Amino acid sequence: MQASLIHDFKMGAIVDVETTGLSHRNGDEVIEIGIILFRYNAINHDCVEIVETYQGLREPTDPIPWSVIRVHGITDDMVRGKTLDYNKMESIFGRADFVVAHNASFDKGFLEHLVPMSIDRPWKCSCFGIPWKKHGLPNKRLATLRDFFNIADDEAHRALADCEVVLEALKRPRYLEDLLK
Repeated sequence: MQASLIHDFKMGAIVDVETTGLSHRNGDEVIEIGIILFRYNAINHDCVEIVETYQGLREPTDPIPWSVIRVHGITDDMVRGKTLDYNKMESIFGRADFVVAHNASFDKGFLEHLVPMSIDRPWKCSCFGIPWKKHGLPNKRLATLRDFFNIADDEAHRALADCEVVLEALKRPRYLEDLLK
C-alpha cells in the first residue's frame, strides 16, 4: 500500500451552535459554540482524525428563555460572564478547507456576524448533503445518527457533543465522500 503524500490531506471544521432561539434575524443569539478541526485523506476520504477542538460559552444580551433551556440545558448561570475566544475560532476556521454543520443554514446564519471568517469558507451540510435514507437510516435527525453510531446522548444538544456525532459519521469514507460531492 502506497503511503499518502502530505498534500493528499485536507482539513474541515465541524461546527455547531446552541442559541437563545431559532432566528438570528429576530435577535436570537449564540450562547455556545463547538468546533472540531479534522484532517482527512482527500483521495480516499478516510483517515479522519481530530486536529483541534474548541468549545465556548457566551453570555447573551437577554436571559435565555426557559423553553430553550429545556432543549440544551444551558442556563443563565452557566453563561454569566462568559465570552468566546474569537482568535482561537478564527485560527481554526482559517485552517479549514470547508465548514460542516448539521443543518448548515441555521449555524451559518448565526455565525455570519459573530465569526465572519467562518463564512469565507465553503459550507457543507451533513443533514441535507448526505443521503441518510439511502444508507439505511430512517431519517437525517442528529438523534438518529447518535443512535445509529451508538454514541451516548448525555450531552445531546450541546455544541461540541453534536459536532462529535457528525465527526463519527464522517469517519466512514462513504459519508464523507457523499458530503464532498
